[in-house]
Amino acid sequence: MVDELTGGPPIKVEDDFLPNEYKEPVVSRYMKFEEGENRVRVLPAKLGKPIVIMGWEYWKTVEGGKRKPVRIKLNENVPVGELEVNPKTGELEQPRFFWALTVWNYTIGAIQILEITQKTVRQGIESLSKNPKWGSPINYDLVITQTDINGKITYSVIPEPKDKIDPGILGKYDVIPVDLEALYLGEDPFKVIMKG
Repeated sequence: MVDELTGGPPIKVEDDFLPNEYKEPVVSRYMKFEEGENRVRVLPAKLGKPIVIMGWEYWKTVEGGKRKPVRIKLNENVPVGELEVNPKTGELEQPRFFWALTVWNYTIGAIQILEITQKTVRQGIESLSKNPKWGSPINYDLVITQTDINGKITYSVIPEPKDKIDPGILGKYDVIPVDLEALYLGEDPFKVIMKG
């Protein structure tokens, strides 16, 4: 046999430029909890911006039939006329309370936005932050474990011992613009130019 491109012997896959198991890494700017342990570090505020934002989220169908999240501040009224029927359930979709924060996701080694709609996770983090022995979660890592038992998903939040954040993580964070409040405007929090 002869390789049509080279005229020589057929190229074996292992001789090729990329290994067989190569896959293009897919890194989203938004973290989703995975089954098992999800270890994160909440990152500190930047330039007077909040560490965490909170509010209401609902979904709206936009051009092309795609669904897009709409987020509004906690003190704003949800426009009831904009609520839609969920195409999967056939029921009117209710707005969900959320927190959004910037985190270092240790699993993939990246800065991401973590939106938390799960009440048990929020309550776990809130309890730690109000406990004088723990305080703000920017001072320690969190391990948020997602468990699926017969289709019922549960979460637990465990703090790791207090430790300074790795300077390498802070170095990466310093050069990435993040403005969580852009979520309220439907904009990309990583593309908004921060104003001091």
